[in-house]
Amino acid sequence: MEDALGNRPPTRRFRLGIALAGLRERGHEAGVTGDSMLPADRARAGSLLVLCAWALFVVAGSSFAKLSEGFGLAVPTRTAPLASGAYRAVMVVGIVTCLVVSAGMAIAVPAFLRFLRAGGWTTIRRHVGRALIATVVAGAALVALVAVANTLTPAQRNAEVAAHPVVWYYLVEFIVTMLLLAAALALWTAAAVVAARGLDLPRPVLCAEALLAAGAAVAMVVMTAATAVWWGSIASSAHWFLQGTRAESAGSPLNAQLVGTMVLMLVASVLAGYGVSRVARSWPQLRSGAT
Repeated sequence: MEDALGNRPPTRRFRLGIALAGLRERGHEAGVTGDSMLPADRARAGSLLVLCAWALFVVAGSSFAKLSEGFGLAVPTRTAPLASGAYRAVMVVGIVTCLVVSAGMAIAVPAFLRFLRAGGWTTIRRHVGRALIATVVAGAALVALVAVANTLTPAQRNAEVAAHPVVWYYLVEFIVTMLLLAAALALWTAAAVVAARGLDLPRPVLCAEALLAAGAAVAMVVMTAATAVWWGSIASSAHWFLQGTRAESAGSPLNAQLVGTMVLMLVASVLAGYGVSRVARSWPQLRSGAT
């Protein structure tokens, strides 16, 4: 840098180049880019990318679950089967994916216990501590939110903000609580990633983790598509539901929260797809034992 700049201050383009170069090296080190690492490490990194994508998808799924509360009462009978079917698809596939992610964690437990016995706790202690603190804070905020929600009517909690100004403080508390829960989830995911990178996983377990990661990635794509179908059905037949207004009233089929939810789902699906592509590139060597 000194040779390139001399006594001149770095330009924005120079700073950006240095930042991108650093990110590339971080990516190579983590195994998410390049082919310099062993196939087993690349497959592990790809599976962990899917885990991170799933954590992001959980946030989006929670937003969708909140947004879709009571939609069955707003949808006309002629279009109810499509919207209800898409909603059920999101819920069922979501539950199955939770089981898939749980299975991935369960088969790694023996390696995790060996990791702890070998002194691995010092590696993850700070990460777990931060996650625990965030969980306690988020839990307290959630309890307070439920207490406030019990003092309001469904209309005050879910819609008709202009008619019920009192919901503004509930809305602020709801947003803060959701952000705290998302932060706690992110910190636990970070702790899991740090721990998983230090595990000595046997080849059969790595193969199983790779297959489970692929299943979770496919499930995220399916849920994203089902959410889009639900949105389209509601937008075409009951757009007032998305705006929280009275039935048959005029309004836009767009909803800021739903747009944000779809963006998160798409980002998570793309991230999971990239993770699976890393696994797929390493799969032949992984199966043959070239780890």
